[in-house]
Amino acid sequence: MTTAPLARSLHRRRVERPRPAAGRDIALDWIRVLVIAAVVVVHVCEVFNPWDQWHVSSPERNRLAGEVVVLFAPWIMPLLMLVAGTSSWHALQRRSIGRFVRERFTRVLVPLLAGILLLVPVQVWMERRFRGQFTGSLLAFYPRFFEGIYPRGNLSWHHLWFLAHLFIYSLLALPLIRYWRTPRGRVGLRKLARWCGGPFGLLWLAAPLVLERHLLWWLLPAAGALTADWANHSVLAVAYVYGYMIAAEPALARLVDERWEHAALVAGLMAAALWAAAWRGFLPDGLPEPYSAGYLAIWSLYGAGAWAWMVAALGAARRWLRVETSFLVFARSRSFGWYLVHQPVVIAAAVLVIPARLPGWTKLPAVAALSVAGTLGATELLQRWSVARRLFGLVPFGERGSAPSPLPASAVAVAAGRR
Repeated sequence: MTTAPLARSLHRRRVERPRPAAGRDIALDWIRVLVIAAVVVVHVCEVFNPWDQWHVSSPERNRLAGEVVVLFAPWIMPLLMLVAGTSSWHALQRRSIGRFVRERFTRVLVPLLAGILLLVPVQVWMERRFRGQFTGSLLAFYPRFFEGIYPRGNLSWHHLWFLAHLFIYSLLALPLIRYWRTPRGRVGLRKLARWCGGPFGLLWLAAPLVLERHLLWWLLPAAGALTADWANHSVLAVAYVYGYMIAAEPALARLVDERWEHAALVAGLMAAALWAAAWRGFLPDGLPEPYSAGYLAIWSLYGAGAWAWMVAALGAARRWLRVETSFLVFARSRSFGWYLVHQPVVIAAAVLVIPARLPGWTKLPAVAALSVAGTLGATELLQRWSVARRLFGLVPFGERGSAPSPLPASAVAVAAGRR
């Protein structure tokens, strides 16, 4: 039996697939969905990462899992914030600034607060029980959730930190966005695009990310607490602004399309350097003293590589991910739900699997399988419950043209052409 007719049929079906509505950037939808899937993978690997202590960590570590974390750590969330900035341009094409601000409150801040009150306490409770720091029920633990700031205390936003940063940056960037919508501001963007068309091209834009990391770490050296992680994550503010710039100035978008392969080469070299450093034990325990020459070199490489990854990923998506598939239709309305529920599910899976009498090599795939199944199942349940949809800003199933959901999606905004 020949496979040629089947192959022709599949090819014809792919070619004849309806194209998305005019104005919708399918590449942004693909990036958003794939990045959230990658975040789930990273958090599963964190359980077994030999170079980090996560909320729940297995005594049996896996160096390959650690390398996965090292690969994604510099750029995966900045890329999501870049997409958020790009989507904000699309949203503001069809919304007033006042309506945009109201939606940041209802579709970013409200899900953030709901998640802190309903999803994060479960995670902290499981962590405290796993470490022997608490023995009671979740109901007994809940009042203690508000005692002190994590990690010494319990109050935290855990994985929902991204929504807090998105909310703040989307409001702080509005004066700059208003300026770029003026004739003088548009001229300024065109001048910037011409400058980036010269030597080193778009890589010049890595400089603010590098400087921001160096300056803010000096001003805010603490990390990991509810109010003290801005030095590590505020690189996202630049990513958000850059996302808007790329959408607002066609010449910058053309540069991304033309030079993403060069950026991919830089990104690959940076990733190889970080992999080698982690494998040899240089990261994270062997980092030089803050603000030594070696320290400045490493974090400059980190910032430049993060920007190179963002350009490479955006350019590759704009080149290769332009078709709306059945999977994308399925995932677009669910991706924000995956983001919300995945970390409690991963922690629950780890708490179940780590003490189990299983061969060591089976524990990572077991945690991964439980995490994926639990994330998919929990999201389906939440999106079928109207109260949860309102609290968490989830999109009802079957809304083909709807916004990709609140995270970087709803929060981020609706793609052009929706309304």
